[in-house]
Amino acid sequence: MTSPANTLSGTVPGTAMEVPHSGGSQAPHHPVPPGAVDCHHHIFDPRFPRANSRSTIWGTVDDYRRLKQRLGLSRSVVVSPQSYGFDNRCLVDALDALGEQARGVVAVPPDVSDAELDRLHLHGVRGVRLYLIGDAPTPPERFIDYARRIERLGWHIQVIAVEGEALMAAEPALQALPCTLVIDHFGYVPQPEGAAHPTMAALLRLLANGKTYVKLSAPYITSRLGPQGYADLDAVAVALIKAAPERVLWGSDWPHTLVTTDPKPDDAAMLDRLVRWAPQESVRHRILVDNPGRLYWKD
Repeated sequence: MTSPANTLSGTVPGTAMEVPHSGGSQAPHHPVPPGAVDCHHHIFDPRFPRANSRSTIWGTVDDYRRLKQRLGLSRSVVVSPQSYGFDNRCLVDALDALGEQARGVVAVPPDVSDAELDRLHLHGVRGVRLYLIGDAPTPPERFIDYARRIERLGWHIQVIAVEGEALMAAEPALQALPCTLVIDHFGYVPQPEGAAHPTMAALLRLLANGKTYVKLSAPYITSRLGPQGYADLDAVAVALIKAAPERVLWGSDWPHTLVTTDPKPDDAAMLDRLVRWAPQESVRHRILVDNPGRLYWKD
């Protein structure tokens, strides 16, 4: 549950509070607009054992509701984590608990039935997450098979590259997709080269095709400077927003399973960083409200 909207300023103030797996306790300095969406978070519930041991923390729906309240967020997108494999029971349970204010992105095998896809759609799923490298990568040439399966549902493919070079190698296959494409975590543009790295050029070419979105999420994955604002990603974020402000999204990546030391990232500080990247309030409204609304809540 989020705080009431501030009708005078058109913003939703957050609430100072402790949140599991989130550093700090203060609300964002810059309140978000009503309807703001966290486009990337996970849920880990002990009622649903993991398929593998990639993550050991638990972050439940109740825990996440506290983060929404702290940040002033209205809606969110639950993303399948690698540790649950193709088991989407926890994700579907979270979508049911969060209701119409949530959408989901699942991991499914290539031979998933149409009936299962239809069932997931009814629970609020709107995309499939595929990995370019990692424990269970999908060859880029197989992405088209998923695109054909999900076309009738209007879903998108969300891709996690893990390494920027993997995104470069997959670019021809990604450009050929007939469906919408969403790229996680700044496209994994490597640091310290950042915006000067060839991965950035590939990412901008994908954005130029009019069908690709990119998430400003999990800056700690590629940052070399660390949690004092992750300032080395500023140039990457600004360039992405300049290139396609209508197809940029923001996500928390809570509960930050890739960060194995304390303190955990400060979600309020990461959300405030968006003001540096997009000083214009109208652009931030597009990133936090309009763009995710069009992508996830079009039906």
